[in-house]
Amino acid sequence: MATMRLFWAIDLPYEVKKKVSEIQQEFYKFNLDAKWVAGENLHLTLKFLGSVRESMVAPMAEAVSQAVASLEPFDLELAGWGTFGRPARVIWIGVGGDLQAFRGLWRVVEEALLPLGFPREEKEFVPHLTLARLRSARGVARLHSKAPKVIARSDTVARFTVDNITLMQSQLTMQGPVYSPVSSIMLT
Repeated sequence: MATMRLFWAIDLPYEVKKKVSEIQQEFYKFNLDAKWVAGENLHLTLKFLGSVRESMVAPMAEAVSQAVASLEPFDLELAGWGTFGRPARVIWIGVGGDLQAFRGLWRVVEEALLPLGFPREEKEFVPHLTLARLRSARGVARLHSKAPKVIARSDTVARFTVDNITLMQSQLTMQGPVYSPVSSIMLT
């Protein structure tokens, strides 16, 4: 039985990925012990599914498509930055804009997947864009003291319209994950 490693996401427009990649390049200067998310892989995760049987892809896409059929496109912005964890383990850019619509989309996807055996997320949904995963605390103090010169915690990095969601496959390679779209659903 063949499986795929999958997640539902908001794939970012090219211009947004380019702008975020430029910020990442500035952050590289802090010499952090980090695994940076490749520019082409930048996305907003809605639901990580893990290993899923290929036979589940079509029913899952259909269930989510029906569930989001009444949802309209909405606007988001990327602004500010921060870290998760103590010690810090993730560097992120915050998400603003129509968070009510974003959380609504997340809830609809969660609910659509429950009957198919995908459990409800236990952690609170915290909209963010992951820039890097830290392997150690090396350079984190420098990050917190110098990063505001790159991007203030209140700076808006980019604005964009969310008009679709994508089921992505994540293939793990020695060079890092490779993401490829499996199914895309428009918001109308």
